[in-house]
Amino acid sequence: MTTLEIVRNSLLVLHFVGMASLFGGFISQFRARERKIQAGMLHGAYLALLTGVGLVGIRYPLNEENAQYALPDNAKIFVKLLLLVVIVILAVSAKKKQDVDSGTWLGIGLLSFANIVIAVFW
Repeated sequence: MTTLEIVRNSLLVLHFVGMASLFGGFISQFRARERKIQAGMLHGAYLALLTGVGLVGIRYPLNEENAQYALPDNAKIFVKLLLLVVIVILAVSAKKKQDVDSGTWLGIGLLSFANIVIAVFW
């Protein structure tokens, strides 16, 4: 295993942790009366965003080193980045509120789930 592959795998694990933190924070409040944006959700969104950018960046040198690593699909990356930016904007704007309205909270959860589905099936 090369150094680039170790960096890629480390970034991938951290990306999964970020998405799990974001989506897990959503699921943990599913039955709560007062919903709020937990710090872990916001930090998970930031972590997923940063590691996602890193994963795209590392793919180019990996492709040069080993052709089994295909170049990233730019359309897929754009859609995933757009969804995550919207999630971060919603989370930051709702973080200051005691009780997040259902539409914002549901939007964060559904966009997070959509991002996971796109990662798996596209």
